[in-house]
Amino acid sequence: MVRNSAVNRKIAGSIPAKSDKYVITRIITYFDINKLKHIPILTDKMATHVVKPLHKSQKKYFILSKSDRGEILDMEHDQIVYINQPKIMIIPREYVSHHSLHGIYECSLMTWIAQEFSSKDKVFLDIGAHTGTFSVNLAPHFKHIYAFEPQKMTYYALCGSIALSNLENVTCINTALGSEEQCKTGTAILNITSEDGGTSSIYPSSTLPTLREEIVQIKTLDTYVDIFKGDIGAIKIDVENNELDVIKGALKCLEKSNYPRIFFEADADEGELFDFLKGLGYRTLKIQSYANMYLAEMKI
Repeated sequence: MVRNSAVNRKIAGSIPAKSDKYVITRIITYFDINKLKHIPILTDKMATHVVKPLHKSQKKYFILSKSDRGEILDMEHDQIVYINQPKIMIIPREYVSHHSLHGIYECSLMTWIAQEFSSKDKVFLDIGAHTGTFSVNLAPHFKHIYAFEPQKMTYYALCGSIALSNLENVTCINTALGSEEQCKTGTAILNITSEDGGTSSIYPSSTLPTLREEIVQIKTLDTYVDIFKGDIGAIKIDVENNELDVIKGALKCLEKSNYPRIFFEADADEGELFDFLKGLGYRTLKIQSYANMYLAEMKI
């Protein structure tokens, strides 16, 4: 049994150091590396002889953090973080206050999708996946999830969330999506307007300064039509004003999957987007409690 003196339990939602870009939600356990020798199950060789097959509920990974002041071999300040919850999300540190008061961003929308629109034999598309909150929480409710995220560091955080949550039915894809016109060169300039990656857009913002630019790959969703095999059950699109072009580049996917429901973000004055969806046979409904979220579904 692990001695209490060797373990220091903390809540991951506490405010991190200013240099930390992300936090990890849920309760985690910190092991002081200097006290590991007091734990009977561990040896001086760091438990190399006590590795056992994982139970289904156990995590595949732990996190090892090291000080940047010492050498790689220096273990004096090492810290092992074992995360003991099944759903693990790497969250930008700017979201800590919101999470402490309201939970995960758009948690009620995720719950609604899971309860009313999920299907274990259908695929969910998470377009503009950010660091993976939709993908992690909806993975148990769909056959497979394809999570698209173009920004490099945000994509790495997304992959971390999926790996730490041990979700084998989620595929992360590091690309932007757009129309055939946008995809002619195969690349696009992504305008980074925040350190959390949540407002990055192909279009320069009229209200937020561009911190830097990143050249990203861009493809149409129809590039993946044969992979989805007509099994798309629902789509979430949050791509900061490029929703219309994403849909224009997805016409084969939509038709082959019998026009699945689309949850998307848009301003009320984006008439061209709503008209285009109407032309495809969709009706759009405003989602209550959200200023700019809509549901598009085929007219009955």
